[in-house]
Amino acid sequence: MIGLYTEKDSWYNKTDARFLKCGLGDNVMNEVQCREYLKRIGYTGEIAHTPQCLDELILAHLAAIPFENLDACEDHLVPSLDEHVLFEKIIRHKRGGWCFELNKLFFELLKGCGFQVMPVAVRITWMREEPAALLHRATVVTLENRPYFCDVGYGGPGPKGVTPLTDGEYEIQGESYQIVTGQGETGNMVILKKRYHGEYHEMMRFQNQRTEDADYAIMNFFCARADDSFFASKPVINLYTKEGNRSLIDHTLSLQRQGEKVTEECHSEEEKKEWLKKYFGIEK
Repeated sequence: MIGLYTEKDSWYNKTDARFLKCGLGDNVMNEVQCREYLKRIGYTGEIAHTPQCLDELILAHLAAIPFENLDACEDHLVPSLDEHVLFEKIIRHKRGGWCFELNKLFFELLKGCGFQVMPVAVRITWMREEPAALLHRATVVTLENRPYFCDVGYGGPGPKGVTPLTDGEYEIQGESYQIVTGQGETGNMVILKKRYHGEYHEMMRFQNQRTEDADYAIMNFFCARADDSFFASKPVINLYTKEGNRSLIDHTLSLQRQGEKVTEECHSEEEKKEWLKKYFGIEK
């Protein structure tokens, strides 16, 4: 196993064998940026184009970089989706982001590491009765001619690992999911379901085809500016750790510890800032 270099090592004068294997060269995210990204998420393993490696990258990402919407709900900004701006914000300034930011940057990392990737637009249908709009971004990765679904930007009860896009039931981090393909008028629709109270309920659905950045820009703007946008109305921060899930929604902090859920109420902006730093690594 080859580890990352220490602070005293030169990023530019040494070559990491993990990236030589992947044939880096003309990708948007270069070798230096990929190594900095992997250091941010604490990943020190080999880069291999396998489901196991992708699974480890997803878990490392979820445990290190929080889902958060502070730019939109507190600073009243439309978050930039430029990959260079995202890199500065999330990797160097140790912020989080929402799906359009996190899955965009993770997409660039995977592409930089030589994975075959495709961005997909997703409808979140979990516990909804009315039709859901296309307001989520995720990634499909092809490994050995088989497609896999990965998502590091949901911030909700989605799969915390790589999910094969083949009909069947899958156990992912102790939770049960079901994939149903060949749906819709074109037969290109994928439906992802989650087992809840003994039954499978639909969680997401998407066309297994590429969605362009221009489309995500519209979704991103809508989520930041729409009057009825949930994510523009209150702070939502979420981090998945080995101990369990951590979340801060509005003024309520929820922590899972040894299978138990503990909640606390925030009583001041100063206390909130302390919680953001202590539990999510965010400094604003």
